Amino acid sequence: MAGMREVLCWAPLVASMAWDLPVGAGSNVVLDWNRHFLDAIRRETTAPTLSTRNLAILNLSLHDAVNAVEQTYQSYLGGGPAPAGCRAATVALAAGHEAAVRLYPSLRAEADALFAAALETDPDDAARAASLAHGLLVARAMLEARANDGAETEVPYIPSDRPGQWRRTPPYFRPPLTPHWRYVRPFALPEVEAYVPRPPPALESPIYASDYNTVKALGALRSSIRTPEQSQVAVFWSDFSYTAMPPGHWVAMVVDLATDRGLALGPTARLLALLSAAEADAAIVCWEAKYRYNFWRPITAIRRGGEDGNPLTEADAGWESLLEAPSFPDHVSGHSTFAGANSEVLTGFFGTEAVAFTAASDELPGVKRSFTSFAQCADEIGMSRIHGGIHFPSANKEGQRAGRAIGRFVSAHWLLPVAALPRLVIDRLEAGQLRIRLHAVPGRRYAVEGTAEGRNWEELSVLTATHGGVEFNVDATLPWVLLRAVER
Repeated sequence: MAGMREVLCWAPLVASMAWDLPVGAGSNVVLDWNRHFLDAIRRETTAPTLSTRNLAILNLSLHDAVNAVEQTYQSYLGGGPAPAGCRAATVALAAGHEAAVRLYPSLRAEADALFAAALETDPDDAARAASLAHGLLVARAMLEARANDGAETEVPYIPSDRPGQWRRTPPYFRPPLTPHWRYVRPFALPEVEAYVPRPPPALESPIYASDYNTVKALGALRSSIRTPEQSQVAVFWSDFSYTAMPPGHWVAMVVDLATDRGLALGPTARLLALLSAAEADAAIVCWEAKYRYNFWRPITAIRRGGEDGNPLTEADAGWESLLEAPSFPDHVSGHSTFAGANSEVLTGFFGTEAVAFTAASDELPGVKRSFTSFAQCADEIGMSRIHGGIHFPSANKEGQRAGRAIGRFVSAHWLLPVAALPRLVIDRLEAGQLRIRLHAVPGRRYAVEGTAEGRNWEELSVLTATHGGVEFNVDATLPWVLLRAVER
């Protein structure tokens, strides 16, 4: 067996680790391109769903561009190394420019200006030419990989007037936003179904009545129990038109966090790639739930409370929410799903959730919110939608739960440090089978072996490694104490 490189894992296997975070200095082109995209989202008021796709294409391109030179982590698409002598920042500069002009052509002048300014400090030599050419190839490969991914597919939406079903909400009665997004191909998840949130509570249930009465009291326009701080929180995280949108709000926070911590180019690119991939897949899963369950918004539910068949709810035909309800169904909350996913990605990257940071808001310029952990921030964001009167508590709870599962999967299975390979990670236990992923050098073959006593190894499977890991099952009833992967 070539090289006898192996990884030993206790069962159950550990699925997380802390990463080394080298510190960099000076301008960071990855952050510059993210700032450009956030401005583009604001100016074009890009829908939250489409904004996740655009940010994921950008940041996965930037990661693969930097990594083609540094070769520190797994790449996303699996492209080979850049030509010798290429400079990582210059490769990323070209990749970001191509993504920018393709996805936001109306802001080409701004993208060209950013590109030209960065080149002023880059030596004009053969290495620069090779770096720019390779960055262009990386971005074009990413854009081609996402062509025909379902983002432009139109599907009909059939409205319903039945109790519990979503319908257009006042005051503008806008049509449903991107009902087709549930069919977009994921960036990192192997499937959508395993991550779909549980349905909303039945209308006649006590849980629904509790949800109903909570948001009715707390989220009303003129609520007598909502505090001034809760009102501020609702507006701070509202992220409506001409803002960076809910996913972009997180990217803006991470850009600030990476800047404050002085993260080097490679770790910055990897962090934003993981975050953006998780957000993009969270949007797909969330929109699957929204249009699968098609659950009504609180403003409809409360005004038509006499139709829900629940004796514990009381209708209020004139009820208004603090915030205007977005034009898509309630269950689950997109804010909550993004928050759950991002808090897990950030926790995995830093090795702890107890990281202090401060957030700003497009909706309330000059106002700052401070947090001592990623989970604390995620919880506040989820509750902000209830304070605003536009989501039921169950939409927050189930959205966070689904998002956390997505974030954990992306962190555990994508863009892993090359020094940690090969690696075996438990995906889940299902019907007596341990579903395990092998992470190793793509294209190479590995034997997965198990032992009950640490001496005699039995071959369980032979696999060819792929990006994102290759999945296989192990009978959970067998007495394996250790598993290892050995390159053939």
